[in-house]
Amino acid sequence: MLSRSVTRNPPPDGFDMFGSWVHGKYARKRYKYNRTERAERIVEASDALRNHSDASLRELTEEYRDAVLLGRDRVRAIDDAFALARETIRREIGLSLYIEQVIGGLIMADGALAEMATGEGKTVTAILPTVLQGWSGRGVHVLTVNDYLANRDAEITSPVYTRLGMSVGVVVDSTPRGDRKSAYDADITYAADKQIVFDFLRDRLDIPPAASLSGSILHELSGEGEPSWHRGVVHRGFNAVIIDEVDSILIDEAATPAIIAAEELSERSGEDRSGAHHRTACAIAKDLVESVDYKVDRKLRNVEITDEGRARLGEMTRSLPAFWTGPRRSEEIVRTALLAKEIQVRGDDYIIRNDKIEIVDRSTGRVLEGRQWQAGLHQAVEAKEGLDPTVARRTSTRISYARFFQQYRHVAGMSGTLKEVNDELWRTYGEAVVRVPTHRPVIRDEREDIVFENEDAKLEAVVEKTFQLHKKGQPVLIGTRSVLTSEKLGAMLSEKGIECRILNAEREKEEAEIVLHAGKVGAVTVATNMAGRGTDIKLEPEAKELGGLFVLGTERHQERRVDRQLFGRAGRQGDPGAAQMYVAFDDQLICASGLPPLIWLAKKLSIKPLTALLWRQAQWLASRRAASHRVTTAKSDAWQEMAMHTSKS
Repeated sequence: MLSRSVTRNPPPDGFDMFGSWVHGKYARKRYKYNRTERAERIVEASDALRNHSDASLRELTEEYRDAVLLGRDRVRAIDDAFALARETIRREIGLSLYIEQVIGGLIMADGALAEMATGEGKTVTAILPTVLQGWSGRGVHVLTVNDYLANRDAEITSPVYTRLGMSVGVVVDSTPRGDRKSAYDADITYAADKQIVFDFLRDRLDIPPAASLSGSILHELSGEGEPSWHRGVVHRGFNAVIIDEVDSILIDEAATPAIIAAEELSERSGEDRSGAHHRTACAIAKDLVESVDYKVDRKLRNVEITDEGRARLGEMTRSLPAFWTGPRRSEEIVRTALLAKEIQVRGDDYIIRNDKIEIVDRSTGRVLEGRQWQAGLHQAVEAKEGLDPTVARRTSTRISYARFFQQYRHVAGMSGTLKEVNDELWRTYGEAVVRVPTHRPVIRDEREDIVFENEDAKLEAVVEKTFQLHKKGQPVLIGTRSVLTSEKLGAMLSEKGIECRILNAEREKEEAEIVLHAGKVGAVTVATNMAGRGTDIKLEPEAKELGGLFVLGTERHQERRVDRQLFGRAGRQGDPGAAQMYVAFDDQLICASGLPPLIWLAKKLSIKPLTALLWRQAQWLASRRAASHRVTTAKSDAWQEMAMHTSKS
């Protein structure tokens, strides 16, 4: 299976996109039936198993597994399996799944995506559909957003799977290559998405181009046994996947293809290992003047050199070495240096850790481990920061997330924020979104945005509000867009005498421990975007009496669902809580919106409906651009695959 290339049609475009949307509207209706009565019957059947002995449950396990595999009465077989799994969860973990969690499991068993609010118990809900797929013996991957959550979830759920006759494997960054095969050979494998995807790419590099199933069989029949390349391959195929925080993986991660690159030979790339060209370009970029020598489009994150800039660049490079004699080549490397200077912002787009540039995902606030910008941009940023340059790389193999996840026979998942991207999830993956009702009513107090003239005034107000809340002991979670802002706020709070814990891309290893304490009385936590996602903030009883968690956002994200994810940290499982957003006219979202007339009007008139319209429109435009970028990534990947096939043939 791994030796075959994954060929899929590129995303629909033009009128085809409209056709896909219409088809999706009708096709998704079959997933949106009422599952409440069915879930109630499962809970009732599960409660009836409480008096059964362990030996009796073992006999039922054999019976129900056979029924699922034979598939004669699929609905009855799934209901019986869910009832058994629910009782096993109660015995092994001590939790009795609510009706709403059973509904979520049924949605995923149908191969759809369940929108379940934060704190509704998604980790244990995932056990139900995983059992169905695990019994097949073909393997099921349960994916999370990081290694910590993969380890944690596997540890929590393993006793249930073991009792139901299945094996569990875990793949994290520290898992040796030799041990990964046994982890993937288990019935159920827990891992972060990047582990699964990059192991697939490494397998593709290990498999010879001429390898095929027939070739492997002939090799074995010849008496030579297993081909040598088999020993290096860790994956056994892609049967089923259950994805936690599915929008983070299928949407946010899809913006960047997964790439394995090898060092580019300097004579082929035109690079020198000392990085002298990028250092020279960096020095030239510092002397060039914005709006005169070059223009910056921060909305599209692009830089263009003007005619005046080209003339000046020609004069500046006249006395430089032979590399700079080509005007097109010198212009391109200087333009890359200008992108590093104007567009790539430290604390927003990257951090420096162990004297290396680490790229930060703007959507999640997490470091993209092992990733590099291409076309010399990474080396340009290193030159800008005065670091030793890495050697330029060439792409050995790559795949987009869209094309990778289309390999699975069964795809399901869950998240608290899916409705904003339900059309895109259907268009790209053929996945329907079904909302699950909350177990208890949400009583979170979501307040109107407060608008400020500039960032300084906004942050001062955030600190003052935090001071008032902290004085009475109410726990506070402050959400920021960037690492830079989180560190700045941390310093301002310290000056005010408020002790806080900061969670951002520079403190990923402390993530779970910091989030665990965020619901304590008097706790103040500053976190970038979705940092800590996947870990519940549980309130102390005294904190509930004080009003619960107060979530204070300092800037609206380009995707509204990320704001919802942040606000959803308060008021989980019917807890009290409040959420409010503080915004300013110089927020990155507004500056990059390309709406100067509306910004001017909103500033002058200070009318709430107009101000609200400005932020809604800016968010809508930003989310459209992000979606367009993901489509471009998928199309580019399809084109690369086609080009590779053409060159091979």
